[in-house]
Amino acid sequence: MTEWLLSAHNTQESLGISRPAIMTMAEATLDDQITWFVGQLVGDPADLDPTLKPSAFVQGRCYLNIGYFVRNMGLVLPFDPESVGVPANLVPADLRPPRPPIHHRLTLPLRFRRTYRWAADFYRRRLPRLDRRLREIYWALREGKEDPLPLIWELFAPDLYNEAEDNARAHIVASLTITALDGVLRQQAPELLSLFAGQKTATSLMGQRIWELRQAAESCGDEVRRMLQEGIADLEAYEALPTAAPLVEGVRAFLRQYGHRGFRHEVDFATERLADRPEHVLLAIASQMQEEEPPEVRAEAAQRVGLEALRRMNPVRRAFWQWLLRWGQRLIAWREESKSVAALRQAAYGLAARILSRHFYPDQPDDTTMFYTLEEFLNFVRSHGKEQVDPEVLEYRRAQFELYRTQPPPPDLIWYDPHTHHWRPALEEEEGEETTAPATRLEGIAASAGQGPVEGIAMVTNDPLEAGRRLLEMDEPVILVTRLTDPAWSGLFRRLSGVVTELGGVISHAAIVARENGLPAVVGVPDVTRLIRDGQRVRVDGAAGTVEILD
Repeated sequence: MTEWLLSAHNTQESLGISRPAIMTMAEATLDDQITWFVGQLVGDPADLDPTLKPSAFVQGRCYLNIGYFVRNMGLVLPFDPESVGVPANLVPADLRPPRPPIHHRLTLPLRFRRTYRWAADFYRRRLPRLDRRLREIYWALREGKEDPLPLIWELFAPDLYNEAEDNARAHIVASLTITALDGVLRQQAPELLSLFAGQKTATSLMGQRIWELRQAAESCGDEVRRMLQEGIADLEAYEALPTAAPLVEGVRAFLRQYGHRGFRHEVDFATERLADRPEHVLLAIASQMQEEEPPEVRAEAAQRVGLEALRRMNPVRRAFWQWLLRWGQRLIAWREESKSVAALRQAAYGLAARILSRHFYPDQPDDTTMFYTLEEFLNFVRSHGKEQVDPEVLEYRRAQFELYRTQPPPPDLIWYDPHTHHWRPALEEEEGEETTAPATRLEGIAASAGQGPVEGIAMVTNDPLEAGRRLLEMDEPVILVTRLTDPAWSGLFRRLSGVVTELGGVISHAAIVARENGLPAVVGVPDVTRLIRDGQRVRVDGAAGTVEILD
């Protein structure tokens, strides 16, 4: 086929409009690691369609090539396009993968076991070391107490750089396996989906730490409680108050542990980090001051339906699903840990790029080196700044980047011609759409059932800081309606009654964290931030994947 079906439903959680360094790095990482994973599992590489690749960038935005996953990954793992927000009827019939020979199918478990064992060894033995060293370099660069250049040379030296690339590879193994397991559960035992959540993952622990900081704030006395309830989010104001010392110490420790996580597009070098905005942590704490139950209470209640379904199964079937769920929970925890380390890597790379720009281009903006391609950037760093790109080339790329920022963005689903680079919408707007009655029932992906359907007031916002402030003033159950969520939202989930997102799939941040918090969630609802008005009463059914507008 001449056109690719591309989706940005999952990628926009990590990437926005990208500068050349991150664009070429992300495309190389996605294509290399996904192709490696599929290549490890397929019996004969000749069975793969070489004209397809996993990703593409269009106007600076990252898209996944659905055709690659249906045609090539579909040879070895089940792939449901609807799990990433793509209607099944959009996928051309000729993309259905051929049936592999019987001996390839019989030996697939052995090939998967070999690949999985490699990833498991990385997670258990190598990832903790990588996390420690990247964390040391990131905070040393951030605090600026020593000469940064030797740290930057080490950061991009082949040994540490390749170890970080292996983290990306292990992340792909976990992510694609989780997606396949989620599809199996949805088809064979949907009543168990509430149990398909990680236990104390790197992401869910952020919410748990916020709860612990809320308890620390309670111990600091009436003045601290009053300041939080009034939305005072300046850390210096608390530092000036002796009785707030336990809270201040806790916030600093939280930022040391999670400060590298990004607000939006956390794979981007240039994105803001939690360490840049400590007020967000204080607002998340403040939003929980009226809560009485710890986070795990609601999660345990939401899991009772799944546990009861397990108890009703015959012993053999129950044992199988218990084994699969334990495996899936372990994979989710590993995936979230590798995602945190990937964010740490990108935060360190972003700091390094700005330091190098200021050092080698003192009269230019401090993102100048981000307009190198990945290969150019590595050559530049490993030559200690000697191999530089022509300034006119950098200026052209900056102009192109600024053009992308001013252009209307392509839709989230597009048809794309890889030869001409032209695109067209995959979903055509219906004629007369403006004159039809507004929809009152919206459909998306059933991401988390929670304890059942809930009703509440819609809070429509794409800004976690705004959400944190508004939650202080809202007493009714709140349904967050947003384009997507990311780790900056994690501390707010405890205060919400439900989550609805415009983008995302079955393993998006909103889906994973909603399950961990026992919240109903529906993701991938087209145009939901436009169709639902702020303040409307809505009903969310996370098991059915529906959102009803009640007024």
